[in-house]
Amino acid sequence: MRIWIILILVACSFTSYAGLITGYITNEDGEPLPFASVYILGTTIGTASNPEGYFELPVPEGEHEFVFQYIGYKQHRERITIGEEILSFSIILVKEEVSLDEVVISADAEDPAYRIIRNAIKKRKYYLQQVENYMCGAYTKGIFRITEAPDKMFGDSLNTKGDSIIGIIYLSEAESVISFEQPDKFKEEMISAKVSGNDQGYGFNFISFFMSNFYNNKVLIPVDMDERDFISPIASNAMFYYNYRLEGTYYEEDYMVNKIKVIPRRRIDPSFGGYIYIIEDSWRIHSFDLMVGKDANLTFIDSVKIAKTMVPVNDTTWMQLTQRLQFYFSVNFFGKRFAGNGIFHSQFTDYVFNNDFERRYFGNEIIKANKDANEKDSLYWEESRPIPLTNEERRNYFKEDSLQTLRGSKDYLDSLDRKRNKFKWNDFLGGYRYYRRHDSTSYSIGSPITSLNFNTVQGLNFYLSTGFSKVFSSGNSLRINQDVSYGISNYRWGYGLRASYYYNRNKSARIRVTGGIKPVQYNAMDPISPFVNTLYTLLDGNNYMKLYEKSWVDISHFSELTNGIYFSAGAEYAGRTALLNSTNYSWVKSSKNRFTSNDPQNPNNEGPAFAWNKSLKIYAAVRIRIFQKYMSIPDKTVIGSKYPDLVISYIKGIPNFLGSDVDYDVLKIAIEGNQKFGPFGTLQYRGLYGTFLNNRGTEFMDYHHYNGNRTIFGKFRLNAFQLLDYYDHSTNKSYVEAYAEHHFNGFIFNKIPLVRKAKIKALAGFRYFTSEFKNNYFEVNAGIENIFSIFRIDFVAGYEAGRNVRTGIVIGMSVNN
Repeated sequence: MRIWIILILVACSFTSYAGLITGYITNEDGEPLPFASVYILGTTIGTASNPEGYFELPVPEGEHEFVFQYIGYKQHRERITIGEEILSFSIILVKEEVSLDEVVISADAEDPAYRIIRNAIKKRKYYLQQVENYMCGAYTKGIFRITEAPDKMFGDSLNTKGDSIIGIIYLSEAESVISFEQPDKFKEEMISAKVSGNDQGYGFNFISFFMSNFYNNKVLIPVDMDERDFISPIASNAMFYYNYRLEGTYYEEDYMVNKIKVIPRRRIDPSFGGYIYIIEDSWRIHSFDLMVGKDANLTFIDSVKIAKTMVPVNDTTWMQLTQRLQFYFSVNFFGKRFAGNGIFHSQFTDYVFNNDFERRYFGNEIIKANKDANEKDSLYWEESRPIPLTNEERRNYFKEDSLQTLRGSKDYLDSLDRKRNKFKWNDFLGGYRYYRRHDSTSYSIGSPITSLNFNTVQGLNFYLSTGFSKVFSSGNSLRINQDVSYGISNYRWGYGLRASYYYNRNKSARIRVTGGIKPVQYNAMDPISPFVNTLYTLLDGNNYMKLYEKSWVDISHFSELTNGIYFSAGAEYAGRTALLNSTNYSWVKSSKNRFTSNDPQNPNNEGPAFAWNKSLKIYAAVRIRIFQKYMSIPDKTVIGSKYPDLVISYIKGIPNFLGSDVDYDVLKIAIEGNQKFGPFGTLQYRGLYGTFLNNRGTEFMDYHHYNGNRTIFGKFRLNAFQLLDYYDHSTNKSYVEAYAEHHFNGFIFNKIPLVRKAKIKALAGFRYFTSEFKNNYFEVNAGIENIFSIFRIDFVAGYEAGRNVRTGIVIGMSVNN
């Protein structure tokens, strides 16, 4: 019960007090100091100035000593008696007067900063663990701006709002209650949220995304796509990454503050540059103003600045009062330049320590947005926001909120659709989609050009897909995809259907029905794409793709049973027909002597690979992800777990029912996950054991097939081999697979001056399987990814007992496994 009382008290901290002080904070030249801190000494009742230097702070009645401070400026204090009236002040902060007069540094002596940093490193773990637990309130404002953009892209105007897109594109505020307990338990509850132009939105101003503790050895940069860890300037191994220079010292009341310049030893290391302020004797962090630039090989952004101010909350403890995260980005897309910046400013208040948290208070839900968080009105925000809005922000709120009703109207959405639905030349290549936004419906059709392919079974063939998508008012959705194909050489039509109904988003629930009659690959994972097979058939005389005709219906269901436990089950009834080659046409004259039959087990068999048969199977799988973290905003969104997933699946081929000819049982057990190694990158891994407990009735398509590749074009999935024959090792007995691939995320190439500007990244991998614990195959690869942001090239070597070592170069597109 006590914890809920504290929760209410912290939440109430966002309400107003009786008195109010306002004013502007400037420097000696009259320039505003944005996000300067204002607080009552000995408390975290405070605020920050807005970008115009203006502040407002509701405070309780009585006499208080107010502190005004800004990193790099001398702290200013005022003792003020507060009544019910509004008091206004003009605060002028002067540059901090750092002094080196008392420090004598000889030419060959070590800079005094190193002594200070060593002491700070010694005290790092103490301050990291000093506070056993706490609760506090947090306010975060987020703003994104576009500062440079073209007027048009691909012939379409980027103006969808009646004016230029340059300016604020995202403005949001949020208030949260955060709770922490050693060593790493964390919980955030969003109690109010406001998003400009979207009264149903919650934004993404979750302090959990941006909060950092520089007493940790590594600090995450949350706004970069790679989410790399950077080394704290007082980490245990910080001396390996940084040089330091004491800029000087100054006094705040009775303690001395050391201003230290932080200098990365190597520009390309995951390290910060800027200033950190350390208090003498206690060796705690006072504040810092640090940044990471382009040299750190950031993926999406150009630079990040992070500033933090710590304040005393009692005689022994300092906690953060403010945190500011700024980022800048620029990108050239097809010759068009976009640039912009963003800022997330967080204000912390009303710390409560030594809480008696209930046993289950901290759980796997680490972020929760109350369902009524976005229902607070403008009056509430006028009274509760600690940082006043600027004139630009007020105009943005007024404009976007006024236009929201218009943008949700049928007439407006129809006008957007009329513009978007116009057929353009590039729709021939990428396909065409027709939107009907007022009822969340869309239709699509694939490209007639890219749907043309060639193989030795169908000859020249076309494959045309259509799609339908509908999102209902409940949030449930329906997706239907159909495809039609025709082989000119074998005169056979094909048809496929996939219908998926998604419901209960908190459980990721889905019902899916598929069916049709069409040629499919023996390996259902489609190890070779129709386009690549077309190239190799026509240009190289190799017909790698092996097909049979499948007529089937399949129904399945997927859902999360409870947090971290996913279950799927289904049944399939199918008829399978062998197909023959119908042409030996190729642009290579000698190809007719190189083409193999359509029998993957016997390349010289020109007859049917198997007799027509029926198959009825049922299947089920469970995925167990222990300690899965998630957030509710308000629907569930999975974050993941630091532990690997356990996946257990079972397939049963049922004989003698509905004419089914199959009879087999397959058990698979897999462990898969990824492990981050800070600045050294991320390791992805998967291990699989499978066995046919019963194989009395299996056709070749029922076998276990490894994902092979005989072309220069690779499918860079974790469980794909790049030099392995497609079907030579397929088995209906026991097998083991192991996969591991490490992505260095710039750790290697960012140390090469000319190469690091290309932002390419190194990787290395290992793949292995054994069938019946007799036949072993190994593959190792080393490669480069992120070439022009999307491409990848690998050098691969494969070894199999009794054969020479295979080597090859494989190229393709980077994918998320």
